[in-house]
Amino acid sequence: MFDVIREIGAITRKTQMRSNAEFRDLGLDNNGFIYIIRICEAPGMFIAALADSVQIDRTTAFRTVKKLVAASWLVLEPDSEDKRLRRVFPTTKAKEIYPRLHAFEQASSDELLKNLNSNEREQLRQLIGRLSY
Repeated sequence: MFDVIREIGAITRKTQMRSNAEFRDLGLDNNGFIYIIRICEAPGMFIAALADSVQIDRTTAFRTVKKLVAASWLVLEPDSEDKRLRRVFPTTKAKEIYPRLHAFEQASSDELLKNLNSNEREQLRQLIGRLSY
């Protein structure tokens, strides 16, 4: 079964390479586009929750968010109740590019799953959900 895990890893790397190449012209290589997608879909997320949603450690997530803030993709605002916490919001620039990012993500997903029927897709969803990491 080790070969299955290797294949999952290969699919992930290929998908990231294609995505990074697609958005390099926007300065969103190194998976920066993932952060913009997540924040556009859930504005006001805490950095810790963002890190969890992209499956990356919090320090790396914070560094990436700082870069995206500097490039005017995201903005950090203090939480209204706890000023030590900061929430992440998309800028207008991020909101404008989101449809392109989402369309690419959807097209990549459709391409990857094109040979599976709806029952197989649901079975894959269930099996992946049962994996533990």
